[in-house]
This record gives sequence, structure tokens and C-alpha cells, in this order.
Amino acid sequence: MTYGDGVTTADLSTIAAELAVIAEGTDRYRQRVADLGQANLGGKHDDLLAAIHEADRALRSAQRALLRASRIAK
Repeated sequence: MTYGDGVTTADLSTIAAELAVIAEGTDRYRQRVADLGQANLGGKHDDLLAAIHEADRALRSAQRALLRASRIAK
């Protein structure tokens, strides 16, 4: 099936699959970042820990957006 803009169902399936794979990779990176946020820096470098936690939240948000886009493309 082809949509009015020339995008086929197969194209959308490919896009959905690719987005899901990227979301999975994003989650793996998010977990690595979260693990870094668990480091005990002896009360020092609070700015570093804050930046790590911010990155964790941003990656979590990116993963949700990618999964949402994947579901829409299906």
C-alpha cells in the first residue's frame, strides 16, 4: 500500500523497526550513564553528578520519544 506522500507500508515498517533498534541502543547508553551516576565521589563533584543525572533523564526522554515514533510508524 502506498500513502499519498509516496511512503509505502514497507517503508513505514522499516522506519518503525529502525526507530525501535535506536530506542534499544539509547536505553543501553542510558543504563551506562545511570551506572556512572551511582559513583561515590565522596561528596565532591556534585556538579558532575547533577550533569550525569540530567543526561540520564534526557536519554530516558529520548527513548520514550523514539518508542512513540516507532509505534506511530507501525
